[in-house]
Amino acid sequence: MSRTHRAAGAGSQRYPGEQWHPESRRPGAHREPLEAQTEGMEAIRAVWERAGEADRRRPRPKPAPLRKPKHLATALFGTLVCACLLMFLAWISAPALWMTMGHTQSGTVTVTGCSGGFAPGCTGVFEGDGWSAQLRLTGEVTAADIGGELPAHVTGPRASSAYIGGFDGLVLRWAPAVVLYMSCGFALVAASGATRLYEGRGAAIGLCWAASAGVWIAAMAFAW
Repeated sequence: MSRTHRAAGAGSQRYPGEQWHPESRRPGAHREPLEAQTEGMEAIRAVWERAGEADRRRPRPKPAPLRKPKHLATALFGTLVCACLLMFLAWISAPALWMTMGHTQSGTVTVTGCSGGFAPGCTGVFEGDGWSAQLRLTGEVTAADIGGELPAHVTGPRASSAYIGGFDGLVLRWAPAVVLYMSCGFALVAASGATRLYEGRGAAIGLCWAASAGVWIAAMAFAW
């Protein structure tokens, strides 16, 4: 028998009572479960450590500088001015908006006088369906119409003004005022200093918009 066959026979020799399994000759077949779990945890820990190092190396954005709260007197003055503008714009646009939406009564008005100065305007006696009242006139009316009768529209017997003119004039009376009203709402938020608060900023901004909406609703209810 050759040396090669003797070596092979010696390597495959089994002792009495010993059972041979194919898996017993694989490398790492006798690895303990605890050892395998330890190696897995070490691999996971290494991945997390590399991710943490990459996150630390990443430049972080600088926080925005805090703005100082607005002075109390300045905030009160700005709020008062914006509130007055909101009330004025809502008051002049609400009747025209109601009439554009179809809430209107037609009649005739007799122009009794017109005044000049800073806020020129005309007045007249409006006669509707069974009622009449002295009202302020808006729209297409001038001093040349004094003494004449013109067709006019009002929102109802409790109206404070009568409109003389067509549909296009009504739209022009409320559409620009509504745009300015929204602009004043944004100005109220800025003037009150709500955007500079450290705490309760969202509640303060919401309060400003709620006040703007309340002024508009009150004007619409008054002009009904």
